[in-house]
Amino acid sequence: MNRPLPAWTRKPGLAMWSLATLLAATALAYWPGLRGGFIFDDLPNLVLSQAWKIGSFTPTNIQRVLQSDISGELGRPLAMLSFAANHIWTGPDPFALKLTNLFMHLTNGVLVYFLCRQLLPLTLHGDRVAGRVELTSALVAGAWLLHPLQVSTVLYSVQRMEIGAATGVLGCVVMYLVARRHHLEGRPCLGWFGLAGLFLLTGLGFKESAVVALPVLLLVEFFVLGFRNPNGRTSRALLIFHSAWLGAALLVFSIFVLPGALQPVEYAHRDFGVMQRLLSQGPVLTMYLSQILFPLPETMLFYYDQIEAPAGLFSPPRTALSFLVLMAVMSLALVLRRRWPLANLGVFWFFACHSLTSNVIPLELAFEHRNYLALLGPILAGSEILYRLTRRLHGDAAFTIGAAPVLALFGLCLIQASTWGDPFRLTAALAGRNPASPRANYDLGTRLYQIARGDTSSPQWSLARRQFELAANLPGASALADQALVVMDSEGGSAFPESRWRALEAKLLSSRLDADNLSALHGVVACRLASRCNIPDAAAIALLQRMQERHPEVSTLAIIRANFTWNAIGDEEAAIAILREWRRRGESPHEVDLALVEFLLASKLHHEKSEATSILANLGGRDLPPEARDKVRELQARLEAVPREPEPQ
Repeated sequence: MNRPLPAWTRKPGLAMWSLATLLAATALAYWPGLRGGFIFDDLPNLVLSQAWKIGSFTPTNIQRVLQSDISGELGRPLAMLSFAANHIWTGPDPFALKLTNLFMHLTNGVLVYFLCRQLLPLTLHGDRVAGRVELTSALVAGAWLLHPLQVSTVLYSVQRMEIGAATGVLGCVVMYLVARRHHLEGRPCLGWFGLAGLFLLTGLGFKESAVVALPVLLLVEFFVLGFRNPNGRTSRALLIFHSAWLGAALLVFSIFVLPGALQPVEYAHRDFGVMQRLLSQGPVLTMYLSQILFPLPETMLFYYDQIEAPAGLFSPPRTALSFLVLMAVMSLALVLRRRWPLANLGVFWFFACHSLTSNVIPLELAFEHRNYLALLGPILAGSEILYRLTRRLHGDAAFTIGAAPVLALFGLCLIQASTWGDPFRLTAALAGRNPASPRANYDLGTRLYQIARGDTSSPQWSLARRQFELAANLPGASALADQALVVMDSEGGSAFPESRWRALEAKLLSSRLDADNLSALHGVVACRLASRCNIPDAAAIALLQRMQERHPEVSTLAIIRANFTWNAIGDEEAAIAILREWRRRGESPHEVDLALVEFLLASKLHHEKSEATSILANLGGRDLPPEARDKVRELQARLEAVPREPEPQ
């Protein structure tokens, strides 16, 4: 016969105190990381973007933020508004941005606690369940909050979008469970269902990935609630609802997503195709699971550009092996779904949360922040396993065993957050953990170069050079490190580094023109235009011409070439001709149109005022991002101030 639980486990409010303690511990663990800087996608989306940097919430400013070009294809208005609020109150301070992320993370931890409060009584069985639900819920929330894999989401400023989307998903699931409990008890439930829908819309306002709430709800019904009515029979209304959204999702995927992904142009900027991406997700998902189960900070690389997409299912063989492991896990979960409902829900929760990012969409192969919500699945599974192993133990012993992993996660989270709290320490750690990553090594070289402050006798200068050389020679490396070496070797009046230039040229002409390679090209051109680098104009012009011939569809190349022709060569007419040629192909990107008007005004070609007027009128009827609309208004004002010269007789 089981011994009763000790009295302390039944004290009112004990679990809430435990949750409060875990929230405080989470804040303490993350605090050293709040002093870190911006990284990777923070730079283009936050540092360089002006759309969210407003001074007040006026209607015009709100519209500007909501129509920002960094808000995603479907729009992420709530995320952008939250960034704007940060700027109004604290400016572009990364500490404030990260602190806001941490507060949202803590809020999500509370939602995880209440989610477990709803789930555990429905899935765990035994005479001790009632006494352990609250404490187990707190421990699950603590493990999720403190897992070191979460650090690269919480302290990565731009990933507030992912955190906010998770808030919507978690709130939706909690409200849905409350609604279903009321439904099964015969009490009014429509209001709770409405709140679930409101949370879902809130999540979608942060990021479109919040749509995974729908498959998660389907899993909750399948593994836990069984689509039951109060009378124990299958609810027809629930079946219709879940069948309707599932059918609509499959229809959208089949008509809009899949056909586009199968077009070669969709993967033109990637070094892999759609089938290679799908095959890569077997090893990637097993890697995620290993990071979750063995959460050592040195396994968390942040950059995963060293991963090569498989050539086939058995090339390499570990691709097939990884899929066998994943299929075995899912098969076991289905076999044991009635005996271990929470563990099985956790298994499929993980896969449901990866259903978007491990699909045909041409995203990068792996990112840690994709596990922010998916991480909860394995933790839920582990909580049922731990409960079954300790349910016959004394309450003190069971709690100690459950708290031990959370305490270990606290230490690991503190280590990882402390690494993220210092930009140099972070770049050095990421390069050390992943010596095969071109991005990690390039970032470390950039940090050392900044520390050297142009002093060629500084040890950091030599170390930066060595780091760039290492990054440039790694398989799959972009031209960024080659560009950095050209800049270093040609600065300060040094002789033109022809061999370095040839290496940069060869890599740019033989590689896909992705964002990194385009940035490398822009970097050397900007260095020459600023008169910092000794790069012959003929060499730069030749490279720009060959790049545009190789990639005639890329408008940015035309703008860079025209800008160089204007500012370095001084040939205004040739620069204007380059952009006019682009416009003759059809409707050009607004960047080309704006650059052409800028050149026309700067060239003092007053007799071309009608051309500039026509271009700006066309732009006025197009849907443009806020920065572009501001530029249009500025150019219109400048154009109106230009007097029209008489036509030549």
